[in-house]
Order: sequence, then C-alpha cells, then structure tokens
Amino acid sequence: MLRVAVLTNRDIESCLALNQLHRALGERIGAVFLSERVGGRSAASRALEPLSFLEQDFFNRHAFPAIERTPPEGRDRTFAEFERVLGIPVRSLASARTPESLEALRAARADLFVSVRFGHILREEAIGIPPRGVLNLHSGLLPQYRGVIATFRALLNGDDEIGCTLHWIDSPSIDAGAIIEMPRVTVDRGRSLLWHVLALYAPGMDAMARAVLALERGDALPTAPQAPDAGAYYSFPTDDDIARFTAAGWRLFGRDDVEALLARFAPPV
Repeated sequence: MLRVAVLTNRDIESCLALNQLHRALGERIGAVFLSERVGGRSAASRALEPLSFLEQDFFNRHAFPAIERTPPEGRDRTFAEFERVLGIPVRSLASARTPESLEALRAARADLFVSVRFGHILREEAIGIPPRGVLNLHSGLLPQYRGVIATFRALLNGDDEIGCTLHWIDSPSIDAGAIIEMPRVTVDRGRSLLWHVLALYAPGMDAMARAVLALERGDALPTAPQAPDAGAYYSFPTDDDIARFTAAGWRLFGRDDVEALLARFAPPV
C-alpha cells in the first residue's frame, strides 16, 4: 500500500478536497502539510477580500472551533479533526525550502506527495523526496490557464466549461508537468465563482485517487507533455478584472454557497 502525504492549503476548498480524498484513500494518507496562503496578493483587487475572508478566516477562526465541539460522525472533518480524530499528523509549513521544512517532509516517509492548492513552490530537493514522485491537481485547464484562480479567468473569458488538471510536478516550473487527466464541469451562469471552484474538487479528487491506486497496482499513468510556451500565466485579479467580472453578471459567492458549506460540517438537525 502506498503511503501518501497531502500538501494543501489552510482554506475551505482544501479542507473539502482533503475530506474527499480521504474517503477514497483512507489509511494511505499518512501526513498532511498545510500552507497558510497561496501566492502574494499585493496586486490583487480589494474586492477579493470578502472571498478570502470566507475561504480562510471565517471557517478556520470562527466556524471550525464551534464545529469541533460537536461529534465528528456523519459530517466532513476539520483540519484539526484529521489529527485528533483520525490520527493523521497535520503540520503547517511556512516554506517548502528551509532545512526544517525539508526535514519535516522527509520525516513523513511518504512514497508519494499529492498536492492540492499548496501555496509553496516545490524546488528540486523537495520534489526528490518521495520515491514515487509528486502529483498535483491544478484548478484550471492546462496549459491554457496557468497560475492562480484559473476558474475566475475561464468564467471571465466566457468559457462554456471549466476544468482542473491532474499532472506531475517534476520541476520548479509552475503548472508545467506532464498531464494525466483533465476533468471538466459545465458552467452554470446562475452560480457563483466559489460554486464553480468547489465543483471541480469532486471530479478532481476522483482523478487523484484513481491515479494513486493505479500507481499502487504498478500501472503506468497515461501522460501528455505540455508545450512550455503554450497557454498563459494569470496572477490575482485586479480591480479592473473584478469590475468586468461583475459587469458580466457574475458574483464571487452568495448566501447559498455559505449555507451549503456549513451543511457539510454541521448538517441541519
């Protein structure tokens, strides 16, 4: 059985993805490493702050402490409950490059790293730690949408479908490794950006789990290389980007999104 270490981010999307992956892989997950943020936001629009607050601060600082006082059965688990209830070590990493961070990654003794929304770039030394390599799920179709918040760009560009990309990380180049699978979801104009981002993680984690189990069986994963000069790299949206997004009728999130998320961790009585 493969031993897997999950590299992810301390936000609500990552927590849901971790729960979905654990349901598929169970005790194969031997460790979880968390980044605290994804990328630098100095150039990002202030209009993104409510979404950032919901994704990170609201759940981590307010909702999760209250949820953790209730029985964990029958609902998704918080990051703290993965350690307290399931016994899976969960550690925050301020970097993936320092000697301390690299030693922590080595100490996990993982055969394979799987990365989902992880906020640190993996350099050669980190990539070389797991003998079976590093798999990453990128929340956009590659190579068209490299970078952060790829779903935002796809919706802003008027795409009829969005997707995520399961690929290998074999170099520090961002979103550049060989592609394994590209699950897709049809765009729903009545839904928010957050809904579309979250909609990718069920098929994305299914693809990740299939790849892990195939590697465990000794099967070769089908891959397709990316052209290094294809597609585009996108950073955080600017004020102008957000203005065009809302003018096109899109919203970042809504009350229905918050209620649906809370129901995953605190089902209505």
